[in-house]
Amino acid sequence: MKRLTVTTALAVALLAPTALSPQLASGATTGTTGAEATTGKPGTHLENSFERPRAAGPYTLDDWAKEGFTAPWQQGMESRAVLDDEAPAHTGDKSLRVLYPKGKIGPEDSGMQAPFRLDKARQYYVSQWVRFDENFSWGTVYNAGKVGIGLAGGASCSGGQVCDGTNGFSSRFIWRLNTGEAALYYYHMGHEGQYGDYVTLKRKGETVHWPKGEWVNIVQRVKVNTVTDGQANPDGMIEVFYNGEPAAKVTGLRFVTNDDQVDRAYFSSFAGGATWEFAPQNDSYIWYDDITVSTNRADIPELKGRP
Repeated sequence: MKRLTVTTALAVALLAPTALSPQLASGATTGTTGAEATTGKPGTHLENSFERPRAAGPYTLDDWAKEGFTAPWQQGMESRAVLDDEAPAHTGDKSLRVLYPKGKIGPEDSGMQAPFRLDKARQYYVSQWVRFDENFSWGTVYNAGKVGIGLAGGASCSGGQVCDGTNGFSSRFIWRLNTGEAALYYYHMGHEGQYGDYVTLKRKGETVHWPKGEWVNIVQRVKVNTVTDGQANPDGMIEVFYNGEPAAKVTGLRFVTNDDQVDRAYFSSFAGGATWEFAPQNDSYIWYDDITVSTNRADIPELKGRP
């Protein structure tokens, strides 16, 4: 699938608010996950179905940690992320409801962010179930925002940075346009524009649009390139599956020239955008459920039995 240069409007949508907090840039970028801390084994397979705590309250970093997901910081989790047992969950009784307030943009005021630590590995899969509310607003004048949990490594190059092979990489999902078009937004060495590249998701040749009021599954696989004598080999790749079917595949990627690998599952979801034009026209919500992160495809339920 051909890589596409980001349009001007999308570039504005994905400016500085996408960058990692300075707390992470100056702090540890690797570490033991909760699973390793409690079992002594590498935490390469994590799951969260949001069934453990009592509903109607905020879903905090401590709650995530009980499922093995640990992060050094968060934005919006305690004020805009609620464990919900009233809306239909994908499985079980509960799911995570995240608020994107009317008139608000960026991770400080919209959605939530947290860089969950992973044991360093060249390849990871992340699977999540997503449901947009029936009245979800894609924006005002412009329409764009980030969706759910992605993958990143090293210093997580993003936010208009030039990826030079030593400052990491990132790969996340977005919505764009007033149709809610689904796309993958990723930073790698040699991205075509000032900002990251994106590729529209397609299933059986048709553009994928995030549906409203319906649970859908999205899986992302990131494989980091190899390095020879300090030079990045063009053998990195990103692969996406939508409801179990191939939706995007980008090959020939160069992410790193050092030993950085995937080391975090980066929950990064908010409206916009650096300007008010991307703000929702009404309070909007996305529900998340049944998140799985693993180095092994066999651990991803939605891909079992799929070619």
